[in-house]
Amino acid sequence: MKILLLNDEFYTTGASIAMLRLAERLVQRHEVLLMPRRDGQGEIRNRFEALGIPIVQNVSSVDVVVANTLMAGVHVAEAGAKVPVVWWIHEAEVGRDLILRFPELAPGFGQAAHIVFQTAYQQRVYQSFLYDSPATQHVLPFWNDAIYRQEDLQPKPKANKRIVCIGTIEPRKRMEDTLFAVEAMAPALREQVECVFIGKYLQLGDEARRLADAMPARYQFLGELPNEEVLRYLASADAYVLASYSESQPLTIWEAFELQVPVCLSDLATYGHIGLHHGKNVMMHPVGETALLSANLQTLLTSEDLRHRITHAAKGLLLQTLSKDWADEFESIIARAHTGGEIRKLGY
Repeated sequence: MKILLLNDEFYTTGASIAMLRLAERLVQRHEVLLMPRRDGQGEIRNRFEALGIPIVQNVSSVDVVVANTLMAGVHVAEAGAKVPVVWWIHEAEVGRDLILRFPELAPGFGQAAHIVFQTAYQQRVYQSFLYDSPATQHVLPFWNDAIYRQEDLQPKPKANKRIVCIGTIEPRKRMEDTLFAVEAMAPALREQVECVFIGKYLQLGDEARRLADAMPARYQFLGELPNEEVLRYLASADAYVLASYSESQPLTIWEAFELQVPVCLSDLATYGHIGLHHGKNVMMHPVGETALLSANLQTLLTSEDLRHRITHAAKGLLLQTLSKDWADEFESIIARAHTGGEIRKLGY
């Protein structure tokens, strides 16, 4: 098959990594092209080029399009009338909010041949757009196998207790909550802590920015890093924090589970759909409740028994997830989309 991957952007996000991992599978058996919604440079672009995948601005004919993220909705609507489109949606509530701001995204639901979600929770979020959609819907959890490619994953050296946050520095990720949580710790513990933020810097609240600028040794912003370096920092962490107000199924959670790093999350509804529970395999706090995040972190950093129980249960959940080959199933969905397109060409 000739497959066009419509990717959102080239800086490192969970969605762009997911598309890269899918491309690694598809390029072994198919002719693969990639078109970015927003062109530019970045580590992900380098990885696509290393696979030998042409990056194009237009294309005349393909068998199937795989469109990545909700922001591809306009292109899904346009392409879906001509060629089978598999729409891979990664966003949860933030995607619904985007549709309300940009209604031109919504027609994609009426033109996609298949829609792939990561969790059943996403289906609930988009239900008002799905009720009359002709698309076949799939719930397919995704995990990143980058850890298993490392022959010798050496943790980054450290002198203090290390808290790691990974993701774009922007309002949805609520990176500032971790700064405020650390500042709320008992002084003796706080002096032993460093926070490492990894991801493209877009925006941080003024108060948090002033705090970070005043204490650069405690709050380190490293920007985007190659995946191998990110994993080395994560492997060295005493805790991983993702305090977002909206997520679907973040890759970094599974990576922390594999590395047996305890995870602190905001208590988003989506997490229950992938088996995450406070006090069992993660620690959770209500969105924005930095005092509770601080308490969770202090407990994890000082209780070896809790750390062991949390990380043991988390890895058990991960191993159950790994028993299913997501890429094999996704390739099957693409094949079904192609077959359906060929049948329609015959007039059936």
